[in-house]
Amino acid sequence: MAEWKVIKGNTSIQEVEVNDKDGAPVTNMADATDIDFQIKIAKLDEESVIAKTKGAGIEVLTGDDLGKLRITLLPADTEIAVKKYFMALQLKWDAITIYEVDLTIDGVETDVFRITQDMVEIEE
Repeated sequence: MAEWKVIKGNTSIQEVEVNDKDGAPVTNMADATDIDFQIKIAKLDEESVIAKTKGAGIEVLTGDDLGKLRITLLPADTEIAVKKYFMALQLKWDAITIYEVDLTIDGVETDVFRITQDMVEIEE
């Protein structure tokens, strides 16, 4: 089973390819009014434990990477309990053009996000 796995308290960067229903890259993501990435304890929870938005943790890529987003999680984001979570990505262009995006990790569709225990502790 594929999942986005992050060691607790570490930075993690994931490039996400966004395709339309026909499998073609979505090339107008820069025009989206909102891009929201959320990680929740349970799928139907109201509150997220990690939230990133366009320009604040989510970067729309261009050039050869057109059709991709870069999601960056910082150590402060991943300093949460070691366990399995659920993630989702939504893009919105206007009141009627809103898409939930199926996330793929290592080429496999998944909604699982996991924080694992740090093996090495570095003194600051």
